[in-house]
Amino acid sequence: MLEQIITSFTKRVNGSIIIAQHMDSLLLESFARRLNRINKITEVVFCSDSQIDIKTNTIYLLNDTAKLKESMQLQRVENFSGIYHPTIDELFFSAAKLKKYVIHAYLLSGIGADGARGLKALKDAGHYCAAQDEETSIVYGMPKSAKEIQAVSAVLSIDEIIKDINVFLA
Repeated sequence: MLEQIITSFTKRVNGSIIIAQHMDSLLLESFARRLNRINKITEVVFCSDSQIDIKTNTIYLLNDTAKLKESMQLQRVENFSGIYHPTIDELFFSAAKLKKYVIHAYLLSGIGADGARGLKALKDAGHYCAAQDEETSIVYGMPKSAKEIQAVSAVLSIDEIIKDINVFLA
């Protein structure tokens, strides 16, 4: 699904995209290289440093749990003991504290409930939050959890998410 989204970009992204993907860290770096090969519009950066400055027209693929700082930097959360790495909730909780940025957050298919509570924090802070629908999800755990706690502004198919992201970042 991430490949579908990223290859849908037809022009430079007017913003930044941060991806917290539940995947073995040994596979994430090669996944980032693959995303760079299939997408010629926007650079994909594999986040392996402890702190990274966020740039426009860049997609960041997190290697570990990270938080967003007001200075628009991603900073690794040291000694994180949760079961998911990177953890979507931690990323979303930190983003919810950023008052001067417009944030659109999307929670895609996945096992468990990671991201639901963080999405709720983003929504409560006034940001737009969408979850993937059951019909197009491979595993409906994470989006379902977000929907159940009323953390979403919209429930969208993957095609609707792609359209939504492209309109927002145009």
